[in-house]
Amino acid sequence: MNKELYTKLKEDLAEAVRSNDIQKIEEIKKILNIPKEQEAYFSKGLTGYPSVDKVWLKYYKEGAEDLANNIPVNKTVWDVIEEKLLEYYDVPALEYFGKIFSRQEFIDLCYIWARTFRAIGVEENEIVPIYGPVVPDICAMVFGLNIIGASAYFLKLAISKEALEEETKESKIAVVYDGMWQNVREEFAKDKFKKIIVATVTADMPSPKKEIVSFLNYIQTKKDKSGIPNDKKYIWLDEAKDLADYYTGNVKEKFVPNRSAFITSSSGTTVGGVVKGTVATNESIISQIVGSTHSGIPYFVGDRILNHFPFTASTSLNCLYLLALYNGLTVVVDPRVSEKDFYNQIINLKPNVALTTGSAWESFFNRVDKEMKSGKKFDFSYAKGWIIGGEGTDCSKFKNWNRIMKQTGSMSTLYSGYGLSETFSTVSVENSNHKYNFSKQIMSVGLPQAGMVVGVFDENGNELSYNQRGELYVKTKAHMKEYYNKPELTKSTLVDECIHTGDLAEIDEEGFLYIWGRIKDGIDLPNGEKLRLFDVANQIKDTDFIDDAIVLPMETEEENTLVAHIVWDERITEEEKPLLLEKLNQKLQDYLPQNVSVVGYSFHEGMLPYSPTTLKKDKNKLSKQTTGYVQIVDGNLVNISFIAKNGKYEIKQIEKNSKQSIRK
Repeated sequence: MNKELYTKLKEDLAEAVRSNDIQKIEEIKKILNIPKEQEAYFSKGLTGYPSVDKVWLKYYKEGAEDLANNIPVNKTVWDVIEEKLLEYYDVPALEYFGKIFSRQEFIDLCYIWARTFRAIGVEENEIVPIYGPVVPDICAMVFGLNIIGASAYFLKLAISKEALEEETKESKIAVVYDGMWQNVREEFAKDKFKKIIVATVTADMPSPKKEIVSFLNYIQTKKDKSGIPNDKKYIWLDEAKDLADYYTGNVKEKFVPNRSAFITSSSGTTVGGVVKGTVATNESIISQIVGSTHSGIPYFVGDRILNHFPFTASTSLNCLYLLALYNGLTVVVDPRVSEKDFYNQIINLKPNVALTTGSAWESFFNRVDKEMKSGKKFDFSYAKGWIIGGEGTDCSKFKNWNRIMKQTGSMSTLYSGYGLSETFSTVSVENSNHKYNFSKQIMSVGLPQAGMVVGVFDENGNELSYNQRGELYVKTKAHMKEYYNKPELTKSTLVDECIHTGDLAEIDEEGFLYIWGRIKDGIDLPNGEKLRLFDVANQIKDTDFIDDAIVLPMETEEENTLVAHIVWDERITEEEKPLLLEKLNQKLQDYLPQNVSVVGYSFHEGMLPYSPTTLKKDKNKLSKQTTGYVQIVDGNLVNISFIAKNGKYEIKQIEKNSKQSIRK
């Protein structure tokens, strides 16, 4: 059955169910081969197809979907944002280490950068790579380039030399943060780049912090010999902005349909080591902003929102910047990204809205909980929209963190959300009018926002009903234009204007979305089925003695060998661990198929390690770990290592520890 007919039949079924046309229902039911369990939804006025029923819309204001799809015509991102900057004129635009930028000052800065880019030769439709963290001038460059019809490409910070060369091959002007010059100097020093604008984190810092940080940066560049060359090719911020006065021509380009506006890097992931630059157009970005605004997001005029991520992430560029300015918030910019920095940002800057990964929130709340037990007092009454994104979290942690929020005076609970670079960030978020009820094993990532049509599909492209797992498809005006210079990858991901996410998901009859993990995150079994590694991890976590777990494959001579990285519940003593590990082994033996086994466990203190750049659980690092594993062998806790041999690993038992025997 072709896609057009399949879609039409589902729409006809919806009309037949609404009008209670029994004959029509029976005809379509036979053609679509609808199972009995799905038929049960007919009596509720539903087809059983989430993409048709859109049950999540009942939690939004009437007409939300129409409003989300009714985006401004013939306008650029800057056109839309400038209108909102003027509408909320009395609310500061940015705050940076105590320095306040009014709406008007920020508008002026954006036009300065538009003229600067014109003065140094940036042309319409040109791609300008930007490498580094967010500072006020970078915030203005975003719009300066959009004003003149060019695109900013926010390069992945951990980009390889090969990928850097490939992703910048069409560019002649770039922007780099001076403290990260050593990472890109080999490529940016090439003759293909005519001008390099050098940004600095200290440009708008107040004294004496500015002088202190500048001195430390100077010492570091002397130490690693990474200073910017003294050459006319390299222009520092202040010098660059002075060039704006030399350009007196027109800077604002007219709107052009489907023109590239921004390019971000896809969620920290790569395909075969290839960076995925996702290209967003003016239309897709505006669609995302308008859809989010009409979906009950906790953004209120005059509030302050923390932005500590580089714009390489679409979440940072959209949710923590564009969407905030559009809704009248002040963006509090602090480019430092670490557990300690995030803690201090939340405690000292007191943002009403903040968004970061589950790992970063876990680290934050672990520290708060520990300090509360020691007698320290916290006041989170200012929290209105603290959102968990990235890899998310689980139900038990989410409930515990909400307990802490309530104890510290917050009138709001945490929000859980999910997004994709391919949709310029948000797909779903919890709604303040209807929160998740913890009815499933995994944490919901909220309700699809207005303007998003989502569904889960089997391998043959047939839509599945509620509470069934399949690949998540997302259809929205906010979809990407393409992956930058990767037509084949684009073709496999963007199909008929629908994003095939690669995520295994399900949707319940209330409209809540659940993400189990990446479809590719598994091993193929001899019978043709796939064992999902996140399912194995959930089996491990589904005990009263394990706090968290990640399961990874290990390439050994024997097929389907797994290792598990676990965090014990804090109440478990060292003496209890051997016996509990034996109990866990037995549980997994009953669960796993034949010839699949967890051969070693690695214990982690407090929480699983996460990447310092993405703030997500660092599976890449864990996958390279070959020592530090244990297993129960003949009643004893044995140390396990993996020795490289002929392109694979050989399991080696190093020693037994009689003090940790389960058979004393």
